Amino acid sequence: MRKILKEDGASALKKGLAVLSCFSWSKSRRSLTEISRELNIPLSTTSRLTKALEETGFLERDQETKLFALGFNCYLLGSIAKKTGGLRTMALPYMEKLKEVFNETVNLYIREGDSRICYEQVESSYYLKRSAKLGDRFPLWAGASGRCFLAFMPEQEVIRHLDKAVSLTPNTILDKAVVLEKNRELRLKGFGLSVSEREQGVSSVAAPIFDPSPQPVACMTLSGPTARFTEEMVSELIAALKKTCLEISLKLGAERSAVSLLEGGAS
Repeated sequence: MRKILKEDGASALKKGLAVLSCFSWSKSRRSLTEISRELNIPLSTTSRLTKALEETGFLERDQETKLFALGFNCYLLGSIAKKTGGLRTMALPYMEKLKEVFNETVNLYIREGDSRICYEQVESSYYLKRSAKLGDRFPLWAGASGRCFLAFMPEQEVIRHLDKAVSLTPNTILDKAVVLEKNRELRLKGFGLSVSEREQGVSSVAAPIFDPSPQPVACMTLSGPTARFTEEMVSELIAALKKTCLEISLKLGAERSAVSLLEGGAS
């Protein structure tokens, strides 16, 4: 009987977390019916779950529209996670320093499945800038940031990703041979450069971050309007970014010999 109760409790917990996962930047307010349909569970079950989450402060419900939104406890836990997250906490001071020097937006991306996710961001103070929202997902096959992950995958897996690639701009690279060569260059030089590959008029420079494993745990990127990414600025940026990613990688436990690609500048 105790085992059954525990399984029921675990099942209810999973369903409750699934309800919270229905909310996103683009869908910050949801109706009971929308949640029920998205999770494919009965309306009565959805009602019980949302009521419990509302009572415990994880959901809030507008009394006029009857729409749900994430509650204060979600905000509180998110704030704690952001403050105590190891990689994010370690990287943020470096990101702020890079932003101060170059005044371009600095992003930290991690990989999740077939996507890279914006894990942290320090925005440029320029009015014209490139920025993302925390949690935004992007494909691995487009841009310098994605290449930081692709470059260290087996070739067969890279091809699998490239088979899904579509043209996002006139500069999106769809030629598999070209992508594989750029991956090889990134493994040798320790950085990737993108010019309007994913967003027209946007350039970016990215470098991988390692822990003791051979796969990048994250990558750091500086991006902004192509007009500001002059040859001189990009050269200085590459050197500073590689140095930053090297220092973070060593702090995360990577062997210096394994991350020697991050030493030196743009050459």
